[in-house]
Amino acid sequence: MESAPDTRLKELILRFAQKLPTSPQIFSRLSMMLNDVNADLDKIVNLISIDTGLTARVLRVSNSVFFRGSSPVQSLDEAVNRVGFREIHKMVGMAMTEQLFMNGLPAYRMNAKQVWENSVATALAMESIATEAGQDAQAAYTLGILRQVGKLVLGRVLEKEQPGAICPDDIDVLSWERARLNITNHEAAAYILESWKLPRGMSIGMRFHHEPEEHSDDGPEGAQLHLAGWVTGQLGISTASESVLWELTPDRLDLAQVSEEFMQSCVNNIQAELDSLKAQMA
Repeated sequence: MESAPDTRLKELILRFAQKLPTSPQIFSRLSMMLNDVNADLDKIVNLISIDTGLTARVLRVSNSVFFRGSSPVQSLDEAVNRVGFREIHKMVGMAMTEQLFMNGLPAYRMNAKQVWENSVATALAMESIATEAGQDAQAAYTLGILRQVGKLVLGRVLEKEQPGAICPDDIDVLSWERARLNITNHEAAAYILESWKLPRGMSIGMRFHHEPEEHSDDGPEGAQLHLAGWVTGQLGISTASESVLWELTPDRLDLAQVSEEFMQSCVNNIQAELDSLKAQMA
């Protein structure tokens, strides 16, 4: 059950979030900008270009994934023109994840590669689940790839307040976080998404995705994010302390508006997509 953290801790979380690279806020703004059917190419390029490190990563990822064997792109304009808005959104998300988690999540026993794989697989699963449910796949991808941002910030809070704290494998991560800080990573992430002014459905889905059936009136995002997490557990890329929390139940399937058969097939499909991306980017 969620209980409110003290004001000082919430302020500390938001202060650390403000110190993150600009890439997640750029990605969030890009997601909302692309919801406009009349999205302007120049504005999109200008937004991504704010962060030079992100721009460089987007070009590298774009060339790795889309243009191997053909002439590489030299600029963001060219990349967007060649792959389109939907795919550039995904490229920015992958590049952002690489930039944000370059040092991994030491407090959670995850290196940079593990965080990237988990984040991208979660995003791909969210996109697939939302598509099956007839909902906004782009928003779902955004929510999925931002799922680990709460751990990133709580890790920095722990480093400041409780140096050396590392989540053990034999206790679930939420119980460990609650005992340490009286807040969990998904609650922290929800505060951060709210501060970035993302749609309410995304922050609510983030906050309650470990207990979505208790918040069934708040939309399907929480249940869908839980099922995406379940996929990472099935793929073996969720930590031991978090894998124990994922559960495929009839209530969660109903809330997410997908079937168990679909979710079983989703595991294989996401594994194939993830393997393909890793091979192309190697």
